[in-house]
Amino acid sequence: MFKFLAVVIVLLLLILALLWVGLQIKPKPFPPFEPKVGSFEFIRIPANIPSPVHRYYTEIYGVEVPVIQSAVISGLAELRINGIKFPARFRFAHIAGQDYRHYIEATLFGFPILKVNESYLDGNARMENPMGIIEN
Repeated sequence: MFKFLAVVIVLLLLILALLWVGLQIKPKPFPPFEPKVGSFEFIRIPANIPSPVHRYYTEIYGVEVPVIQSAVISGLAELRINGIKFPARFRFAHIAGQDYRHYIEATLFGFPILKVNESYLDGNARMENPMGIIEN
């Protein structure tokens, strides 16, 4: 009986150690986003902004700043689920003031084990996650 219990404890410790190793491996980032670059629209820096902001924009851009219409943000992160930190990767895409899409993957050994795909497109909200799909 003692040998059986010792084997079970050793196996559990090995499994925990293996899971710990899997949680230390970061996923590969998403491939670089290749935007279609068109012409930029610029506007004059508004006069009614705080002076530190005005100085910063003037130093970086001059007297005109670009108008941001969309953005794609990608990166690596850690998601804490029930106290356990999972390595993750994400990509967020936004059309300013209109639509967005958030895609997140939590990983183990660098492979996705949990995916969240959330979006608000053309006035319709949708979220896909391991618990199901929620719409509007």
